[in-house]
Amino acid sequence: MFARFVQFKNACSMFAIVLAVIVMPAFVHAESLTGQVVDLQGSAVADAKIRLFDRTGGEPRSTTSSKEGSYSFQGIPRGTYLLEAEGATGTLRVSREVVVKGDEKVKLQMAISSTNTEVLVTASGTPLNVDENAKALDVVDADEISLRDELSISEAIRSLPGVRVQTLGGPGSFTTVKIRGLRPENTAVLIDGMRFRDAASPQGDATAFLENMTIVDTERIELLRGSGSSLYGSSASGGVINIASRPGGGPTHGSILAEGGGLGMLRSVVTLGGGFGMDRFSYSGAVSHQNATKGPRDGLPFRNSSTQGSAKYSFTPKISLSGKLWYANSYLATTESPTVKSAQLANFPATGPVNAIALPTDQLELFEKGQPYNSGNATYIPNQIDPDSRLLSTFWSGGITLQHQVTSSGSYHVTYQGVKTTRTGLDGPAGPGSFEPSTVGPVYNLDGYTRTLQARFDQHIGRYNLISFGYEFESESYVSFSGTNYSTSASANFIKLRQRSNAVYFQDQLRFLGGRLQLTVGGRSQFFNLQNPDFAGLVSPYTGTALVSPPTAYTGDAALAYLVPESGTKFRGHVGNSFRAPSGYERFGGGSFGYLGDPRLSPERSVAVDGGVDQKLFQSKLTLSGTMFYTNLQQRIDFVNSLPSGDPFGRPFGGYANVGGGIARGVEISGHLSPTARTNLGLSYTYVNSDSRAATIGANYFKTVGEVPHTVTVTATQWFGSRANVAFDMSALSKYTLSMSGRQFVFDGPVKADIAFHYDYPLSDRHTAEFYVKVENMFNQQAYENGFIGPKAWAIAGIKFRY
Repeated sequence: MFARFVQFKNACSMFAIVLAVIVMPAFVHAESLTGQVVDLQGSAVADAKIRLFDRTGGEPRSTTSSKEGSYSFQGIPRGTYLLEAEGATGTLRVSREVVVKGDEKVKLQMAISSTNTEVLVTASGTPLNVDENAKALDVVDADEISLRDELSISEAIRSLPGVRVQTLGGPGSFTTVKIRGLRPENTAVLIDGMRFRDAASPQGDATAFLENMTIVDTERIELLRGSGSSLYGSSASGGVINIASRPGGGPTHGSILAEGGGLGMLRSVVTLGGGFGMDRFSYSGAVSHQNATKGPRDGLPFRNSSTQGSAKYSFTPKISLSGKLWYANSYLATTESPTVKSAQLANFPATGPVNAIALPTDQLELFEKGQPYNSGNATYIPNQIDPDSRLLSTFWSGGITLQHQVTSSGSYHVTYQGVKTTRTGLDGPAGPGSFEPSTVGPVYNLDGYTRTLQARFDQHIGRYNLISFGYEFESESYVSFSGTNYSTSASANFIKLRQRSNAVYFQDQLRFLGGRLQLTVGGRSQFFNLQNPDFAGLVSPYTGTALVSPPTAYTGDAALAYLVPESGTKFRGHVGNSFRAPSGYERFGGGSFGYLGDPRLSPERSVAVDGGVDQKLFQSKLTLSGTMFYTNLQQRIDFVNSLPSGDPFGRPFGGYANVGGGIARGVEISGHLSPTARTNLGLSYTYVNSDSRAATIGANYFKTVGEVPHTVTVTATQWFGSRANVAFDMSALSKYTLSMSGRQFVFDGPVKADIAFHYDYPLSDRHTAEFYVKVENMFNQQAYENGFIGPKAWAIAGIKFRY
C-alpha cells in the first residue's frame, strides 16, 4: 500500500512539474499593471475600488488599493484597457484608457465626479467610457445598493429615470418592471450579459421571477433604455437590465450581515471573495436567507434562500475559463385578486372614471370570514388573504465561458448557459375565493428550460475601430401539468413544447476626431424552429394543425455620440428596431388552464428612436441629462376576450391573438450633483404618454392601462467624516388608470421614501463593524398598487462585519 502511495505521489509530482513547464513560462513573461491611487491633493487613497476592463470584452478584473494607495494587476495580456477607480464615498472617481505593452505603471488621480460610474458595458457588450456611450444607460453599483440597504434587484433600480417598478404587496410579491411606457415583457433581463427568462411564463420573459432576485453577490446593475434587440434578441424592445456578478480577485475579503425588524423580517448574507497565485484563480460568492415572517397584514409571509457566485481560472494570461451560478428558492403566501361586488357597484358614478377607494381593512377582514360588512363609499375590495394558497418558485442560472485573447487587439469567447425555472401553485378549500378547490394540492406546475450557446469574436482594427461578430444557439422548452408529479397520463393535463433558434449578429464601433465622435452600428438575424408539442389530458384543439415557426427576425441598431471639445457637452442619438418572439404559452396555452394559444402568431415588432444631451458643469461636479424618446409598437400579442367568429381552435373564452400596436413617447430629465467629496444628490423626472391603437377600456379609452404619466425620483447620500453616512431615496408617481368591472378605475400613484443610517467602527486595518438602521416607506403611505395592499412604514436594523 505504501509503495502504491509513493508511486502515486511521484506521478502527481511529475505531472505538476510538466504542467509548470508548459504553463508557467507564460506567467513569467506576463504583463503587469501597477500604480497608486491619489486624491486631488496627491494623498494616497486607501480602500479604493479599482476595476480593469478589457476593451475587447471578457471578464473584468478588480482589486482594492492598499493603505498606501497602491494597486496591482498581474498576469494580464497585452492590449487596450479601461482602468476605473472609485473612492469609498462614491464621489471620487477616475477612468483612463491604458495600453499595456509591457510592465506598465499608471498613477490615478481621482476627482469629484457626479456620475455614478465611469465605465459602461451593456450599451455595446464591450466596455465604453461614459463619454463614449451614445445610449441612455444608468448604473447602480454595489456600494450604492449597500448604502441604501436594498433587498432586491427591482428595488435597487426603482429610482432610475424612465423606469416603473410595481410590487403588488410586500417583499417577494409579484413585481413588474416597465421601461418607457411599454409592457413588462418588453424588458429583457440579463445575468452577466446572458439572457435570463422563464420559458414557461405566459410571455416567456423574466417577470415571474423578478421578485425572487434578491441582492446576493451583485457587483452592479446596468439599465439600458431603448431598443436592444440587435445585441440581446427577443424582449428587448423597451430596454435591458443587466445584473453583473462580483468578479472576485484581490486579497481574501468578505462580509457577514445580519438584520431584522418590521414585517417579521430576518435576513442574513455571507460573502467571500479573493484570489490565488497573482489572481490566476479568482472567486467570489455569497449565500443569503431572507424571511419576512408576517408581511403586510401579518398574514403573507415570504422566504427566499439564494446562492450566487463566480470563479475564474487563467491557464495563461491569454486563456481563461470562468463560471457563474445563481440559485434561488422562494416561498410566498399568495392572495385572491381585488374584486368588485354589488355593494361596491352601487358606489360607482353613472358614467366616467371611478375613483379607486379601497374597502377599509376592518371590513375586509369581515368579508374574508364570510360575515356581513359595511362597504361605506368603497368602490372595490382589495386583495384578500387566502390561508392555504401559496407559490413555490425556484430558478437556476449558470454559465461557463472560455475566453482567449488571440492577439493584443483581438479575442473571442464561447459561453454556455443553462436556465431552469419551476413554479408550483398550491391551494385548498379555505379562503374567500369563488373557485376554491375541494382539497389541498398543486393547482398548477410550470417548468421552463433554456440552454444557450454563444460565440463572439472582437477585433480592433486600429485604435478607433472595434468590430464584433457573434453566433447564438438557443433551445427552450416548457412543461405545464397539474397534479403532484410529472406525467403524460390523461389526468395530468400535460403539455410540453420545444423551440430552437439560431442567430448571427455583428457590431462595429467607430471613433473619429480623436475619439470625440462615436458611431456604433449593428444588426442581428434570428431564425426559429418550432418542434412538435406533446399533449395529454385536455383534448388538444391543435391536432392536425401545421406548425408554423416564427418568421426570421431582422433587427438593426445605430447610435451616435459627439463630445464637444472643452465644453463637457455630449450630444447623442439612438435608433433601432426590436422584436419579441411569441412564447410557447401564447402559441399553445397551458394544459392546466385550457388551450388558449394560436400557433400562427407573428412576433411583436417595434421601432424606437431617442436623442439627448448630457452636460457636465463645474469640473464634472454637476451632470445634467435630457432625453426625448419615441417608440412605435407596430404589432403586439395580447389576450383578447372576444375572438373573431370561425376561430379554428374553438377557444370559447378568448385567447391570444395579434392585435394593433401603439406608440409611447416622452421625456427623461435627470441631474446629479456632488458639491463635495462627501455629498451626492440625484434627481430625475420622467413623462410618458403611451397609447394603444385599439381601445383598452370600453370603446373610447386608448391610453395604456397601468401607465404612470409623471414620475419623480430623488436620491441623496451624505457622509459625516469617514465613518457615518445617511442615504435617502424616493419615488413619487402620479395617478394611473386600470380596468375593473369594465370601467376605468383611477388609482393614486404611490410615494415611497426610504432612509438608511450607517456607522462604521474600525476593528483593525482590515476589519470593520458596520451598524445601520433603515426605515422603509418613511412617509407611512398605505399603497394600493393595482388594488393590492402594501406595507406602511417599517424599519430594520442590522450589523455587517467586513474583513
